[in-house]
Amino acid sequence: MGNLNFDASEVAPMTDSYEPLPQGWYQMRVISADMHVGQKVESGEMLKLQLEVDAEAHMKHAGRRVFNYLCINHQKDTPRNIARRHLSSICQALGKQQLEDTEELLGAVLNVRLKVRPPSNGYEASNEVAGFGAADSDADCQDPPPPAKTDASPSGAAKRAWK
Repeated sequence: MGNLNFDASEVAPMTDSYEPLPQGWYQMRVISADMHVGQKVESGEMLKLQLEVDAEAHMKHAGRRVFNYLCINHQKDTPRNIARRHLSSICQALGKQQLEDTEELLGAVLNVRLKVRPPSNGYEASNEVAGFGAADSDADCQDPPPPAKTDASPSGAAKRAWK
């Protein structure tokens, strides 16, 4: 047993978990990058990234962290391709064509696009990484315009096709 010497009257208790960060682009720093084997066999080896909001760029959210798992060796094509495209975006944002070791990512500053995943299956709402861009590029931080509203009915589609 260890001697703890902790006085709970000096520290406010943890009341609730953090709300997800609002959807949008954030300048973040990679504070850890490790390879892990997924719990499911099909997940294979994955890159686990821990990203922290840059205090200078986003003082209100300073220190908040987001985790991202890139299943770069997944057995299924779709998750593997998505993960590899994300990793390619990270490399392009950092000006790297080759990445030999996860340590090369440590301390890297990136623009990270976050989405808010709604609550489901007993889990609270959370953030999901949706994209990466170079930290020195304002163009990467512009959210795309919303899709144009179209008439999805068959007659509306047919009318547009014959105009």
